[in-house]
Amino acid sequence: MDLKTENIWLEEGLLKNEIREKILRRCEILRYMGDDGISCIFDELPDHELVEDCGWVLDSSHDDLDNFQFGLTRKIINKAAARAAKDMWS
Repeated sequence: MDLKTENIWLEEGLLKNEIREKILRRCEILRYMGDDGISCIFDELPDHELVEDCGWVLDSSHDDLDNFQFGLTRKIINKAAARAAKDMWS
């Protein structure tokens, strides 16, 4: 890890909340992109293990991950069109 990870602890064994959220977000993006280096239970790890296993995502080489946005999209259903459709069972 680089200089960004020097001051990540709130106290002994307890990560600062914004650092934990940053690690979890970057891990989630990497898992979505197919990176098998991220454990499938990364979001369940205690702080110390999270830093040990996934702290490398805080390296400056991964700063581009902060620019990614992803999420669920809502499907808009046009109910009027569905009612207008006629089939042999209506």
